Amino acid sequence: MEVLLSGLNSYLGKRAMSNLARDDFNVHGIVRDLELFNARKTEESTATLDRVDLLRKGKEFDAFKIDSDLGLAIYITHVPSLGEYVNLNLELITLKNFIELTKLNGGGRLVYIARLMDKPFVPHIEALLKASNIVYTIVLKNLAIGKGSVLDKYMHQLINAKYLPYDNMFAKVKFNPISSLDLLRWIYNVDWDKHFINQTIEIGGPKTITVQEMYRLYKKTLYPNAEVKSILLPHFIMNMMFKKAYHIHKEDVVEFKRLMQQEYPIDNTSWKNIILFSFTPLDQVIKFDQ
Repeated sequence: MEVLLSGLNSYLGKRAMSNLARDDFNVHGIVRDLELFNARKTEESTATLDRVDLLRKGKEFDAFKIDSDLGLAIYITHVPSLGEYVNLNLELITLKNFIELTKLNGGGRLVYIARLMDKPFVPHIEALLKASNIVYTIVLKNLAIGKGSVLDKYMHQLINAKYLPYDNMFAKVKFNPISSLDLLRWIYNVDWDKHFINQTIEIGGPKTITVQEMYRLYKKTLYPNAEVKSILLPHFIMNMMFKKAYHIHKEDVVEFKRLMQQEYPIDNTSWKNIILFSFTPLDQVIKFDQ
């Protein structure tokens, strides 16, 4: 099956370019800046990559053609957050043009993948998809983890420090982190011609866990002998220590906290009644997807 993929500058998009393709799953990735994408990638691509600008369109957009009819189009959210007016409008423009490109290549089935934090703004996306007269599924996912993920980088930085400052509110956030490779395997295993037609579904990992428990799992799995002392601090002091004492980039802290603010445990039973799927245990994800 021919698969069109957009959103390659996201974490999941980068992993998909290297891990989604199969013998019967021929992936075509599109990106605006081909040189920049290749310079930043950390894994070898297993998919075909083309330069296409979904915002301004242009000659590459007009010339893009897949030899066989497109079986599935996958759009991974392009913008950091749909909650900002400018970002939402950019998303709607690029998604509209992606739908047009999908139809030009004989496609009629689209999967839109977003984060839980985008849930309040999904009605705008859904309205565009309905108006475009395309068969769609909106997938809202828990935080994706694995090699190079925001959470993975964050945990490594904390464990390699001497002290761990934390506040209770943040440490006790519950979520169901999902392996990025599991999510890609799940996408491959769904029969998109039959299931989740014009629906919004949520998917999370195998276990509900707190941020604090996730930290302990990383430490136990990768750094069992690390001597890190935990210090309970007021929130504003914790932020100062992250920036000044532990040299964790402000952007990493902001991005991780922004993602975690909207995370919550997901019940997968609604789609598990339709699809048989087994998740990789979290300790195995941490140990082997590095």
